Amino acid sequence: MAIEISAVHRKPFDSKNSNTAWRKPFLKIGHGGASGHAPANSLASLRTALDMGVDMVEFDVRPCRDALVLVHDERLNIPNAPERLVSQCSLAELRALALNPEFRIATLPEALDLLMGRALINIDLKAAGYEIEVHELVHARGLAAEVLYSSVIPSSLLRIAQAAPEVKIGLSYPEDRSGASSKPYLKPVVNTFLAAMRLTLPYRILSMMAKAQASAVMLYHKIVSPRVVQVVQRAEGRVFTWTVDDPRAMSKLRAMGVNGITTNYPDLFDTSPGL
Repeated sequence: MAIEISAVHRKPFDSKNSNTAWRKPFLKIGHGGASGHAPANSLASLRTALDMGVDMVEFDVRPCRDALVLVHDERLNIPNAPERLVSQCSLAELRALALNPEFRIATLPEALDLLMGRALINIDLKAAGYEIEVHELVHARGLAAEVLYSSVIPSSLLRIAQAAPEVKIGLSYPEDRSGASSKPYLKPVVNTFLAAMRLTLPYRILSMMAKAQASAVMLYHKIVSPRVVQVVQRAEGRVFTWTVDDPRAMSKLRAMGVNGITTNYPDLFDTSPGL
């Protein structure tokens, strides 16, 4: 079966209005800031990533009752705090639950103001329906050229792409809603599934990106192959991978030619040979 190579129809990375940092062949990306060194998505974590010299900072955004906040999960998961649905809490309530100052919930405006002019920004949209509000905050700060929006939800990406055709869109894949990948007893099943996915992905990736109007794909590192990198890049797209904390895996991905690696430990880029 031949793989059809057709250029992705959105090429904002090459736009004359794009930040020149996007022209780098490889981007060092901090996951949730520097989540291996500070609480993920906290301002402390974002600052640590900047101090470690990342090219781009990734963080998660979802709505609470009265703000857009940097929180990964649908339910608030803070040590020694009761579990609450983020969407049902006010910002004040969320912050009151985080008794440790290190876990203070950050808002999207705070994160944008911190990162402005210091790094590229990857905003991972964690729920549908608030995409335009996110982009309005980005646009108001003149940051549209520095931001890459990503999500596992194609409808979210379509909504923001249609409202702002100049923005950069990255489709995240796959989604693990069940949490199967984190359960040791399911590892053989998960590995078999990932191996099959890695083989078939080159035949599907461009149509998946087109449905989301994406010019980049954010792939779980265990399903990346040299062939899928080749297919996407020949179509003038970008391949970024998440979340990689093993220097050997990072070196292998770098050799495949990926456009960027997301890690919880950005200091690995400076301490590991070949990165």
